[in-house]
Amino acid sequence: MTLKEVSIETATTCNQRCTFCPVAVTRRAKENLSLERLEKILSGINPEQIQDIHIVGFYEPTYDKQLVEKITVIRKAGFNFSIFTNASGLKPNLTDKLLNLEVSRITINLSTLDETEYQQTRGTKDLKRILPNLDYLLSQVRTQTKKPIITIIILGALDQQHGTNIQMITNKYSEYSDVLGFQISPFGDYAGDVKTKLVPRKQFNHQNLVGCAREYQNERLYFNAQGEAVLCCQDYFGQYKLGNIDESSVTEIHQGKNITEWRQWISGEEDAPEDFICRSCLFALSDDNFAERIENLFCKSCVLPSMLGVENSCHRCEVNSTSNSL
Repeated sequence: MTLKEVSIETATTCNQRCTFCPVAVTRRAKENLSLERLEKILSGINPEQIQDIHIVGFYEPTYDKQLVEKITVIRKAGFNFSIFTNASGLKPNLTDKLLNLEVSRITINLSTLDETEYQQTRGTKDLKRILPNLDYLLSQVRTQTKKPIITIIILGALDQQHGTNIQMITNKYSEYSDVLGFQISPFGDYAGDVKTKLVPRKQFNHQNLVGCAREYQNERLYFNAQGEAVLCCQDYFGQYKLGNIDESSVTEIHQGKNITEWRQWISGEEDAPEDFICRSCLFALSDDNFAERIENLFCKSCVLPSMLGVENSCHRCEVNSTSNSL
């Protein structure tokens, strides 16, 4: 199994309580990935096989006080890096430092421009800080010789309100079309046993697992702020630990006993326990047709093509790209 992608949570702190995220329901203990652990992770990875180190997870990286130090370590080790943020802490000073370190991609999670809706869905009044931060980021990106990829991901319920939010956001930033792209995504369903009002959990009960639509178990590693590698990004609670970087190398973790057994469960070579995380996951491959499952869950009820046109909705939609990749 060739490792192709590495994601790292540098901390566990998040300033928001999004109604569609398990952070809003169950908070994890405060942790901060040490520079020593980060260096151990990087030392076991081949830069030629990994396009970017993804700084992403169930937290807000811009509130990690050591973020710049950690990214500097990543760059000195020969890796590019990308970052996923709500932009509330993406102040001009931090933006300048990220650009100086040649960030390759910044993905901003922005679902609405309406302050009331933002507060209702995010649990904060951060929008008034986010918009100036974005304006500064976009203006500075234009001055860069090596421009990072900037994407705003617009989450919603694929309904009329979602369509209105997409129109408002894309219109507001239309002048930056040369440096900015947009991605549409429905509220996700994480496999953890977490309940929220917006996202149904445990809605699947896959009886016969035959793989993972995103190859999480074979090509990717996810390290949390304790230096533990977990099975995949869907495992919010870290129930399925592959190993800790303090005790094992990256190679030992990626080829270890735990992941070897779980790969057999995921592929269907061995029957997985009834409570195995993949049995309730959207991305699990099972007896049904995965593309049809995605279409039934999302596309059939989606109003965005009729509101925005196929070229402005389906071609930007994460759901569309997921189902077409199979």
